[in-house]
Amino acid sequence: MSGVRDYEKSILENPERLLEVYLPLIRYHADQLMRRTPASIEMDDLIDAGVLGLLDGAQRFDAEREVQFKTFVSYRVRGAMIDYLRAFDWMPRTLRDTSKSLQAAMEAVQQAHGRPAEEDEIAAYLEVDVQEYRKRLDQVRTMSVIHFDDLPVVMGDDDEMNVLDMLEGDANLMPEHQVATQEFVQQLAGAIEQLPKREVILLSLYYYEELTMKEVALVLGLTESRVSQVHSQMVMRLRSLLHLDISSS
Repeated sequence: MSGVRDYEKSILENPERLLEVYLPLIRYHADQLMRRTPASIEMDDLIDAGVLGLLDGAQRFDAEREVQFKTFVSYRVRGAMIDYLRAFDWMPRTLRDTSKSLQAAMEAVQQAHGRPAEEDEIAAYLEVDVQEYRKRLDQVRTMSVIHFDDLPVVMGDDDEMNVLDMLEGDANLMPEHQVATQEFVQQLAGAIEQLPKREVILLSLYYYEELTMKEVALVLGLTESRVSQVHSQMVMRLRSLLHLDISSS
């Protein structure tokens, strides 16, 4: 183990070597996010943001904690890219309104039936057919830039943190904050348990197994476009179950 730690330390202390080793990881996360962002976003800009996240992660990493650097820095890299995308505020108001209406319809149907809403039920609530509902899911897929480190834990009016804070081992993270983070992780696990089976499988394949949308489509026997729609629906369902508004994304 000490040999592994010494190897990691030698990389962390050499920025050029650090970039050489982890640039493929940065490119991987940039490619994943590019699949769900507008054409106006440049791959090189996402990579630049990821590089800053990598360097920041190298400075923050505590080798004494039981967290692998690759796991830790993956959160930092993707988080930096998401922060970059947020700074653009490229989402038109009409798109936000569409996403809000879809999420509100999903919540209303679920409350009425006491179970996850089916797409035909959501479409009926919106007074459109299923094809139109799926079309709207396609329209809001750019809002599905979500990862578990992008889910906030709101502690109060001016105090917010996320799951990543716990991985960082921030010395300023008080015990009550750690408890709150653990509670949020439990809420997230509970929300995932309420997802329809197909959405749970998609989530597992895409986020845990890190398959591409195309690979997930092959596993599920669906088209890549349909998987993208199901993914958008899954994201909205999770946000609904966790009581997260679109404005908080």
